[in-house]
Amino acid sequence: MAQLGWQIDLDKCIGCYSCAIACKSENNTRPLLSPLPFKNGNGVLPDAVNYRWVIRREAGVYPNPSVTFVTSACNHCKNPACLASCPKANVNDPTNENNAIFKRASDGVVFINESVCIGCRNCIQACPYGAPQFNSLTLKVEKCTFCSHRVYDSEGKRTGFLPACVTTCVGDALHLVEVFNGNESGMNAPVGFANPALTVPSVKFANG
Repeated sequence: MAQLGWQIDLDKCIGCYSCAIACKSENNTRPLLSPLPFKNGNGVLPDAVNYRWVIRREAGVYPNPSVTFVTSACNHCKNPACLASCPKANVNDPTNENNAIFKRASDGVVFINESVCIGCRNCIQACPYGAPQFNSLTLKVEKCTFCSHRVYDSEGKRTGFLPACVTTCVGDALHLVEVFNGNESGMNAPVGFANPALTVPSVKFANG
């Protein structure tokens, strides 16, 4: 099975959130009017669906503090915990598109089939990276698809376009890896990144 993947250059990410905003714009995820954390009249934050987000990690003490930004999304794992936890997916047939969650054989992208999803949210609890997102309007779960609608045409051929987050990254910190090497899963991962052995995520990190 071929596998698309991510490479994230930690030293180049400046925490501008361009990738997260581009993702929200491209996929029209909730809330549609504004991604800003405003509250409604009852003082409750509106629920949001974000396929990509940025984690800020602070370390060190004066006079040597440091801040690291980590852009995050679905890592389209070799062994997806979301799929394994889904009651409407067959782990013995993970590429079957009739599963609520399946891993496409042609490129390893993990999809959620919303026509089959029952909204139980088991996948949200199982994913160590926080990728699945519950949509309280549709009562379904959704997530990053590597912008497959951009990367491939209607016949499944490559278009030459990249995922919106990659195209928008102003620091050139986020890259699409055409053929991801599973042996590099989680390579140079930052502190706090879940053990790659759990699911073999299709992401690697670089420092400089």
